[in-house]
Amino acid sequence: MNKTALKTDIKMIGRDPILILLMLVPIFALIFIKVLLHYLVPWLGSELGFDLSLYYGYVLGGCFLLSPMMLGTVAGFLMIDEKDGKIFELISITPAGYSGYLAHRLVLPFVGSIIYTLMTYFVLNIYTLNGIILILIMLLISLESILVGVILFLFAEDKVQGLTYSKGLGIFIILSMADLFGKAWLSILAGIIPFYWILRLIHNPKDVLVIVLAVLIHLIWVGVLMKKC
Repeated sequence: MNKTALKTDIKMIGRDPILILLMLVPIFALIFIKVLLHYLVPWLGSELGFDLSLYYGYVLGGCFLLSPMMLGTVAGFLMIDEKDGKIFELISITPAGYSGYLAHRLVLPFVGSIIYTLMTYFVLNIYTLNGIILILIMLLISLESILVGVILFLFAEDKVQGLTYSKGLGIFIILSMADLFGKAWLSILAGIIPFYWILRLIHNPKDVLVIVLAVLIHLIWVGVLMKKC
């Protein structure tokens, strides 16, 4: 991982209020949900007899998935800016080339997603995962942040369009909750999306098939999108 690239990205983000806000959204959401659960769970139990703790896996998964969405959007916006400024074309003639440029540019969402995932897990403290599965989830979420960034870079012409696309990508988080609806066809459809497998890993940490499919789906998406760059 290139520390210089990481420092450069942080400086660029510090000059753009929108990017700063996007970076902070997962933290704000984490604090909000932590406070909400503290007061809401007892109230739901006493007033409605509803045990929200049965769905803590989904709550944790939803919080996890905010990080790749937001950090991936930040990375995508940075690359869109450089695409607009023709910097991307200039980099193609350097020894590093396109692949080197993308590797450097995507350090931030990769590292940031690992940090945010760990922070979310320990701050919420509502669901127990074994160490190996937690590490796997961290790595897959980091790949998802890269996927979001690359999707925006490939398909958005400017930041306005990129913001629209990033909102549309929010459907990935909804699809990740497909099992809640109890519809087999919806779960099969959602299985195409990498985000879905984070929730499956949370709820089926000992299922070897789930682990294999989770890794495979993520790698297929990374491979296909990187070939388009």
